[in-house]
Amino acid sequence: MKAKTLIGTLCCLFCYTAAMAQHSQQMVYVGPDKNNQKVIDRYNRCHYRISLAQVLLNGNNKSKDFTAIFGVKTNSLMSNDDIEINFLKKWVANPIYNDKEDRVYFVEIKNKTSDTIYIDRSRCFRMDSDGSRYCYYDSLKRQDANSTKRMLAIPPRAKRNLTDYRWVKHKEGNYVEIVEYPEEFLWNLDAAGMYEGYICHDDVKTFTEENSPYYRTFLIAYSKRPDFATYSIATINFYIREIIGWRYAEVIKDDIMNLTRYRLTGEYKYSITSWMSLY
Repeated sequence: MKAKTLIGTLCCLFCYTAAMAQHSQQMVYVGPDKNNQKVIDRYNRCHYRISLAQVLLNGNNKSKDFTAIFGVKTNSLMSNDDIEINFLKKWVANPIYNDKEDRVYFVEIKNKTSDTIYIDRSRCFRMDSDGSRYCYYDSLKRQDANSTKRMLAIPPRAKRNLTDYRWVKHKEGNYVEIVEYPEEFLWNLDAAGMYEGYICHDDVKTFTEENSPYYRTFLIAYSKRPDFATYSIATINFYIREIIGWRYAEVIKDDIMNLTRYRLTGEYKYSITSWMSLY
C-alpha cells in the first residue's frame, strides 16, 4: 500500500508540475512595426492584365482552367521588431522525374534581433476558410533524419524556412521526400463556390478582402526563450484577390515569354499564385 501511495503521489506531483509549467507560459502581444505595411504591399502589387480586344475576341467561351492570385489582408502581421515573414516561391527539382519540377512556396522567417528566435511548430497552424486546419508539427510521426523537428532555432540576423523540402537518397539508391512539405496554395473549389463555367477565357475577376471567395490564415508562434515562458504570435491572412481564366492550362514553368504574353505587372517575386481546373 505504501508503494502504491508513493507512486500515486509522484504521479500527482508530475501532473501538477506539468500543469504549472503550461500555466506559466504567457503570450505577449507584439504589434507591427513601421515596415509591416511595406511588406504586405509586396504581395498586393502583382496583377495579370489582358487586353480588351483579346477579351472581346473570346466572347463568352467558358474556361475550365484558371489561375488565382492571392493577396495579403491589411490586418496581417508580417513584420515587427522581432521578425519579418515572407512567402517565397522556389522551383524544386524532382530526382525521380528528371523533366519535372515542383513549384512550391516557403514561409521564410527572418530574425531581426541580436537574440536567438525559437519557433515552436506545434503552435504554428495554417487554416482555410472551409474549416480545414493543419499543424506544422505532428507528434505521432516517426522522428528520423527525414522529418522536421518540433523546435526551430533562428540565429541572430539569420533566416530559416518554417518547413523543408528536399529529396534524400538512401543507400539502396531510391529517393524519398522529406516528411514535411512546403506550401501549395490549393483549396476546396466547392467551398469557394467555383464550378465549370465560373469564368470565361481571358476574363479577370477581382475581389476585395471582404468579398473574396476564399481565405487562408497562418499563425506563427515564436519566442526568445527556448522554454517558451513568454511567446508571441504573428497572424498572416491571405485571400484570393484575382482569378484569370485561361484558354489552355497554365504552363508548368514560368518563363519570360509567358510573363510577356499575359502582361504580368508588379513584384512577381512576391506573387502568390495557384493554377486549378474547373472540372
